[in-house]
Amino acid sequence: MKKFLVIGNPVDHSLSPLLHNYWIKNSNIQAIYEKQKLEQSDLKNLIFQVQEKKIQGINVTVPFKKSVIPYLDELTL
Repeated sequence: MKKFLVIGNPVDHSLSPLLHNYWIKNSNIQAIYEKQKLEQSDLKNLIFQVQEKKIQGINVTVPFKKSVIPYLDELTL
């Protein structure tokens, strides 16, 4: 099953999982969309998980929008 995330800190208020999981279910896609609260120090590990295809995609919210940009060069999508 594919896994997608919205990441941030805070992230509890995000409606993204509700919206995306609705469309995932209605489209019969074998995936799940979750939210994950991260600390700055967790970003490198998360990017590694995307690179290793353990997570298929992420949406980035405040405060990590600028912080994640340097890691994009590490991804081979």
